[in-house]
Amino acid sequence: PNDLRLGAVPKPHVDMGSALVKIEAAAVCASDIRIYKGDKAAKPGTILGHELAGTVVEVGSAGSAVQVGDRVTMYPVVACGRCFYCQQGYRNMCIARRTVGYEYDGGFAEYMLATREVLEQGNLVRVPDSVLAEEAALAEPLACCINGLQVLRLEPGESLLVVGAGPMVLMLTMLAKVSGAGRVIVSEPNEQRLEIAGRMGADVKANPAKEDLASKVKEVTGGLGADAAVVTVGAPDVAWETLRALRRMGRINLFAGFPRGSEAKVDLNLIHYGMTSVTASQSATLTQFRRALTLMATGKIDLNPLITHRFPLSQGLKAFEKKIALEGLKPEILAGLG
Repeated sequence: PNDLRLGAVPKPHVDMGSALVKIEAAAVCASDIRIYKGDKAAKPGTILGHELAGTVVEVGSAGSAVQVGDRVTMYPVVACGRCFYCQQGYRNMCIARRTVGYEYDGGFAEYMLATREVLEQGNLVRVPDSVLAEEAALAEPLACCINGLQVLRLEPGESLLVVGAGPMVLMLTMLAKVSGAGRVIVSEPNEQRLEIAGRMGADVKANPAKEDLASKVKEVTGGLGADAAVVTVGAPDVAWETLRALRRMGRINLFAGFPRGSEAKVDLNLIHYGMTSVTASQSATLTQFRRALTLMATGKIDLNPLITHRFPLSQGLKAFEKKIALEGLKPEILAGLG
């Protein structure tokens, strides 16, 4: 933790069944920051980066699932394929899961090795011609948003409260709008980010630093409260305040990860008598990952406005600094040392 370095490493060796990817774009995720701070575990010495896109430049066998020249992105979850959750189709919940950028070297490098098991599981996914590498690198977070809304069972015409206005909130907002949400309410204390949320499709903007969130939400929902809510901020108190803004029989998704040992004082009667459903989501399935690429390829979702900073690999540490300081939205590290 707190030890992030830029340095030279050997070019990965391609053996039978693996492939070498020349990285063109890799985005810094909030999870990368949590690894850096020690809130999430990764194998010491691992090259981080699980949101990436590039081009296959070498394959280890003629029968490989990919070919030299293929533009690809990476579904980062490497599952065991045998546990209860894998058998149910939820590889992201695999008991023995390993992840690119955690246990496998990831995309913050000139080259990344896609191992035999990565290829065998179909995790190296071809990028449609109409999708730029910078956009394709964001397929994984968009897939997580698809998972979040599916867990919430958001139906057309329902109101959705999204708390926080970082990149994930903006993706959730766009996704909810194309999925038929009736009214999307975004809560964020940063006025600049709140304005961006409005441009991205938020119907109602709420600043919890200036107004009571529950009162604001009930005001714009006929006194009921939101049908559903997503919390993208890992703050227990924020999750509790969001519960107060739901209608009876509403649903809430704890989308963000929380610091280790997080606890919250919650009036359980609010959940009991309100028959509130408390859910959560993390990561995504490979199917949802592929759907994210389809949404980008068909122009239904445009993620380019979220990429606010671009750095060559030699300045990759600056991308982390921007993310930690909450400057802009999605910093990306692009091809080449610069």
